[in-house]
Amino acid sequence: MSEIGILGIIQLIFLIFTILLALIYSIPIIFIRRFHTVNNIITANLCFAAICCAIYGTFLIITATFYPNVLYNSTICIIFNYFEVMPNLQVSLAIVEASVNRMCSTVYHTKPFLRTKKWATICIASQWSTGIILSLPTILFDESNCGEQLWRRIYKFIIIVIIPSIICLVNNIMIFKYVRSSTNRIQTSLENAKNNQQQHQHQHLSRRDLHLLRHMIVMFCIFVVGWSPINLYSVFVNVGSITSTIVSIFILLGDLSLLIDISNLFLYNHELRRYFREKICRRH
Repeated sequence: MSEIGILGIIQLIFLIFTILLALIYSIPIIFIRRFHTVNNIITANLCFAAICCAIYGTFLIITATFYPNVLYNSTICIIFNYFEVMPNLQVSLAIVEASVNRMCSTVYHTKPFLRTKKWATICIASQWSTGIILSLPTILFDESNCGEQLWRRIYKFIIIVIIPSIICLVNNIMIFKYVRSSTNRIQTSLENAKNNQQQHQHQHLSRRDLHLLRHMIVMFCIFVVGWSPINLYSVFVNVGSITSTIVSIFILLGDLSLLIDISNLFLYNHELRRYFREKICRRH
């Protein structure tokens, strides 16, 4: 078996596991009412974006393996170029959306609207609309060939990696500044010792927000580390062949980062983990 064949099989395994884990994570959130919280809905949306990305990757591998000539059809190329950008961008934007939601719920935690399903729906609809619109230039200004123009490779890198990184950085800075100022207020109130219950609540809020802040940072760093190499490489080198070993390795790294991010969701959702643990223990 060739090296590329082995890498392709490993990539398929990563993609299939990503789809399975995302489905396992999402199904209880969709069908069990007590999991219908804003944070859970938004992370389930991230799972759906990951499923779309993994399905596209699986379809591309199958097409490139069994029907390689199809990829050289100009119309098919335009379609593939669009869906090469859109699912990856949706994953990136879904993580950004989770970061925005965390920032709003932390900095503006007194706003009841931010804890409603309507807010979650607005966030998700905005994310998917933005991703679909931002992906359109890849087909609107296409020159009807299978090679990617330099502007499109740069555009992909900017919208998938650079802009989301900046937004997440700004959100995390705002959260950090808020938590830090909140901590300073707690210390002042501790000195005055006026309301112990309120102090405890603020301390709990700060610890919780810092914990979730670290979670968001870790997830986005994993995504950036995974998908930056292939996008950055494509800026300087025209990735015209999917059989290139270096390209396959970079794509494999991106798929691995997607799998790690979905697995990471289980580590931080203690309530969902407890639900699965109870289900498993009940069966045995």
